[in-house]
Amino acid sequence: MVLGDLNLTGIGYDRGSVTAPVVVIDLSDFACPYCGEFSIETYPAIERDYVKTGKVFFKYVPFVVGSFPHSREATRAAEFAADQGGFWPMMKLIYEPQPEWKRGGDPYALLSGIVSVAGLDTARLGQCYASKRTDARTARASNLASDLGVRVTPSSIVNERPIQGALPLADFRKVVDAALMVARLKK
Repeated sequence: MVLGDLNLTGIGYDRGSVTAPVVVIDLSDFACPYCGEFSIETYPAIERDYVKTGKVFFKYVPFVVGSFPHSREATRAAEFAADQGGFWPMMKLIYEPQPEWKRGGDPYALLSGIVSVAGLDTARLGQCYASKRTDARTARASNLASDLGVRVTPSSIVNERPIQGALPLADFRKVVDAALMVARLKK
C-alpha cells in the first residue's frame, strides 16, 4: 500500500477496504497508556462507524518508542499472534492488562498467559522470543515512525494529515468526517 510518499507494504495490520476514501494509519506503542486508551475506547467506534461501512481503511502500525517498559516484549507477543492470524484479538488482550505487564520485572509470564487466552501456542511463543524473528517487522515499523518524525504516541495519519496524541472520539470523528468531505469534493 502506498499513501503519498509512504510505502506501507508489509508494515502494520489492515482493516477495511483499500478503496475506502479515507486512510487512517495509527502508529502506536503497546506500552503507551494513551495508545491503549485509543485502541480500547476510540478504535471500536471508528471500526463500527467508518471501517465496516467502507468509509475508512485502517492500518495499525505497532512500533517501539523505546521509553516504555516492556514495550518490545509486548510487541513481540503481538507480532507472534499475527503470524498465527490472531493480531487483532491479541491487540485488545495486550492493552487491557497493560498496567500489570508493564509493572512486573519479567512480563513474559503475563504475556504468555495472554497468548494462551487468545488460543495461541505458548510453546511457539517461547521459540519466537528466543529467536526474535518478529523483531525485523518491528524495526521496520519503528524506522517508519522515525522517518515520519513521530514523537508522540499514539500518532495517526488521516489521508496524509498528521494527528499527534490520542484525540477523544468526538474530535477524531471530526477529523475523519472532514477527510470524508474533502474526498467527496475531489470526486
